[in-house]
Amino acid sequence: MLVPDTKENLAKCVCKSCSTYNECMKSNAEGLFCAKGKTGCTVEKKECVCVSCPIDTEYRLTARLDLMEKMILKLNTFYCETGPAGLKK
Repeated sequence: MLVPDTKENLAKCVCKSCSTYNECMKSNAEGLFCAKGKTGCTVEKKECVCVSCPIDTEYRLTARLDLMEKMILKLNTFYCETGPAGLKK
Protein backbone atom coordinates (compact mmCIF):
# COMPACT_ATOMS: atom_id res chain seq x y z
CA MET A 1 0.00 0.00 0.00
CA LEU A 2 1.23 3.47 -0.78
CA VAL A 3 1.69 5.85 2.15
CA PRO A 4 0.19 9.32 1.72
CA ASP A 5 2.59 12.22 2.19
CA THR A 6 0.65 14.19 4.81
CA LYS A 7 1.43 16.35 7.83
CA GLU A 8 -0.34 13.79 10.02
CA ASN A 9 1.87 10.97 8.78
CA LEU A 10 4.99 13.10 9.15
CA ALA A 11 4.04 13.72 12.80
CA LYS A 12 3.88 9.93 13.39
CA CYS A 13 7.10 9.26 11.48
CA VAL A 14 10.06 7.79 13.42
CA CYS A 15 12.72 8.46 10.76
CA LYS A 16 14.37 11.16 12.86
CA SER A 17 14.91 8.69 15.71
CA CYS A 18 16.64 6.16 13.45
CA SER A 19 20.37 5.65 13.93
CA THR A 20 20.75 5.83 10.13
CA TYR A 21 19.22 9.35 10.04
CA ASN A 22 22.16 11.71 9.63
CA GLU A 23 23.07 15.41 9.65
CA CYS A 24 22.54 15.74 5.89
CA MET A 25 18.97 14.41 6.20
CA LYS A 26 18.40 16.65 9.23
CA SER A 27 19.67 19.78 7.46
CA ASN A 28 17.35 19.03 4.53
CA ALA A 29 14.41 18.43 6.93
CA GLU A 30 13.87 14.99 5.40
CA GLY A 31 11.71 12.21 6.76
CA LEU A 32 8.70 10.04 5.95
CA PHE A 33 10.83 8.21 3.40
CA CYS A 34 8.19 5.45 3.08
CA ALA A 35 5.97 8.09 1.40
CA LYS A 36 8.37 10.66 -0.06
CA GLY A 37 11.05 8.30 -1.32
CA LYS A 38 14.76 8.03 -0.88
CA THR A 39 17.10 10.69 0.36
CA GLY A 40 19.61 12.55 -1.73
CA CYS A 41 22.08 12.14 1.13
CA THR A 42 24.63 9.37 1.56
CA VAL A 43 23.13 6.54 3.62
CA GLU A 44 25.37 4.82 6.13
CA LYS A 45 23.23 1.85 7.11
CA LYS A 46 22.97 1.19 10.81
CA GLU A 47 19.79 -0.20 12.36
CA CYS A 48 16.53 0.43 10.49
CA VAL A 49 13.43 1.39 12.52
CA CYS A 50 10.97 1.34 9.60
CA VAL A 51 9.17 -1.84 10.70
CA SER A 52 8.59 -0.45 14.22
CA CYS A 53 7.04 2.79 12.95
CA PRO A 54 3.33 3.55 13.54
CA ILE A 55 3.06 4.21 9.79
CA ASP A 56 4.08 0.59 9.13
CA THR A 57 1.22 -0.61 11.33
CA GLU A 58 -1.38 1.85 10.06
CA TYR A 59 -0.73 1.15 6.37
CA ARG A 60 0.05 -2.55 6.93
CA LEU A 61 3.37 -2.32 5.11
CA THR A 62 4.72 -5.50 6.71
CA ALA A 63 1.50 -6.98 8.16
CA ARG A 64 1.67 -10.14 6.06
CA LEU A 65 5.16 -11.00 7.28
CA ASP A 66 6.02 -13.35 10.13
CA LEU A 67 8.33 -12.37 12.98
CA MET A 68 11.50 -13.74 11.35
CA GLU A 69 10.79 -11.86 8.13
CA LYS A 70 10.23 -8.67 10.14
CA MET A 71 13.56 -9.16 11.93
CA ILE A 72 15.30 -9.50 8.56
CA LEU A 73 13.50 -6.39 7.30
CA LYS A 74 14.61 -4.47 10.37
CA LEU A 75 18.12 -4.83 8.99
CA ASN A 76 17.20 -4.24 5.35
CA THR A 77 14.16 -2.00 4.81
CA PHE A 78 15.80 1.44 4.65
CA TYR A 79 13.14 3.41 2.75
CA CYS A 80 15.62 6.29 3.00
CA GLU A 81 17.76 4.34 0.54
CA THR A 82 15.30 2.15 -1.40
CA GLY A 83 12.44 4.57 -1.95
CA PRO A 84 8.76 4.63 -1.03
CA ALA A 85 6.89 1.65 0.37
CA GLY A 86 4.66 -0.26 -2.01
CA LEU A 87 6.71 0.48 -5.12
CA LYS A 88 8.79 -2.19 -6.79
CA LYS A 89 12.23 -1.35 -8.08
